[in-house]
Amino acid sequence: MERKVLNSKDRLVSFFKNQQFVDCTFKIDGKEVKAHKLILACSSPVFEKMLFGDMSEDTIEIPDIDLEVFIQTLEHIYTNDIHISSVLNAWNLFYVANKYLLDDLFYKCLKYVRSNLTMNTLVLSYEYAEMYDLSNIKEKCFDDMVKYISGLFFCDYHMKSSTLRAVLGEISSPNLELLVKIIEWSLLECENRQKQVSPGTAVELLKQEKIIEFFKKDCLDFQKFQQINDKLIKDILILLGDQLEWPKEPFDLSISHVIIPKFCQLRKSFKIASRMDLMPNEEFTSDVRVNKKIMIFGLSINTPMVPSSNTKNVFYDGEICIRICLLESQRDVVEPMKFNKLIPYNSPGVYLNFYNLAVLEPDLYNFRISFNNPSDKGTTPLHLCYMSNELLNENKDCLLAFYEVYGTIIQGISFYPY
Repeated sequence: MERKVLNSKDRLVSFFKNQQFVDCTFKIDGKEVKAHKLILACSSPVFEKMLFGDMSEDTIEIPDIDLEVFIQTLEHIYTNDIHISSVLNAWNLFYVANKYLLDDLFYKCLKYVRSNLTMNTLVLSYEYAEMYDLSNIKEKCFDDMVKYISGLFFCDYHMKSSTLRAVLGEISSPNLELLVKIIEWSLLECENRQKQVSPGTAVELLKQEKIIEFFKKDCLDFQKFQQINDKLIKDILILLGDQLEWPKEPFDLSISHVIIPKFCQLRKSFKIASRMDLMPNEEFTSDVRVNKKIMIFGLSINTPMVPSSNTKNVFYDGEICIRICLLESQRDVVEPMKFNKLIPYNSPGVYLNFYNLAVLEPDLYNFRISFNNPSDKGTTPLHLCYMSNELLNENKDCLLAFYEVYGTIIQGISFYPY
């Protein structure tokens, strides 16, 4: 019969799991966890002083660490392996690693955080990184927060006012949609501070936290204001209207929609495939596969060509409608979005910033785009181009795959793991 021989690592793990030869006890949440002094002292100078220093004790109370997290830490000390279940779990383990100077665990936690950032953990990770002065992760999170600011308000985590100020300081032209989200943030902040929720207290909080100064009166789009159904938010906007100032320099809104932001992931363009003439409200359709839950913030498309019937206008002055449906279904996964902006004909491309953010589960979808320009009779001519059929995020774990046989007008999409 063959005898199974354990190596030294396996024997250490066996001693820990079977509680053999243990000689120190940690008390956490009324429960005891036993371990070996020498093993812990070898792993950490802090444990060495706690267990063998002048003030050493055999039983140690730990009031600031969760029991499961501490057991995870001990298992890492004995095995050098760790299973991190979430970004929050990584930050809880990081706290222990930082406290006890466990360098291996310290860097494993940071690597996990950086590789698993999502919209739901972006602000959380930024604020932890700021607290621990971790410049690399802090800068990465902050850059992504600025790029995808509208998505921050769709998450469960409530950001600090200082974080909100920092992000707003990098936004060149805040709009009404963003202001509404910040008003919703202020109402929740009032609740957290146990203040009465009212237009007056919300505006006072925005002034007190110096958030109101990032907005100007020109962001109060009257047409969009009329579409807001929440009376409390409307009342706050009316009150804010008296507080906001006009910008010192006028801003050309038409140009803002032509510039394609750097965070929009662009596809590689190969060549023009063909010309497509869309009838009013006829849809161009692109089939897209998503492999991981994501949030979509906008997309870049080819601009219309000058119609043959047009002899005067240099701008497309009509409506663009975007729909996202499940494949071979008419069911919209997000409310259709209509954009009415001046767009120069034959320009390199136009970026359409979604005002209804789309959260897509792993599945197959139709991206549907239609045009309707009352000033031009007949069809809207478009160039279809052959482009690369995949988009990946920075960590290369989120994939958008396109299935377009005859070319496409979709140049790129801005998206982030959710």
